[in-house]
Amino acid sequence: MSGPQIGEAETALAADLEFAAVNAEAGASASRTVAADPDAPPAVRARAKAAATLLAGEAAALRADTAAIRDGVDPGLLGYAVAEAPATGQ
Repeated sequence: MSGPQIGEAETALAADLEFAAVNAEAGASASRTVAADPDAPPAVRARAKAAATLLAGEAAALRADTAAIRDGVDPGLLGYAVAEAPATGQ
């Protein structure tokens, strides 16, 4: 795999990573809302703030991996196992 030439499995992986990034961003947003809630107990606000930071970082990492795969980086170099579907109809 080189350059922008990626296979179906890599395309599917990139789509899955993008979906995970969107979910992580949504979780970070929800966590920030809880962290800012003055009616939430201090311990809950602290955990929500930590979760928001973690999820925002995870979203950024997932987006970086997605971009790298779409740019032609071998997913194996990023720690992902991807196998093309076996050919059928020999």
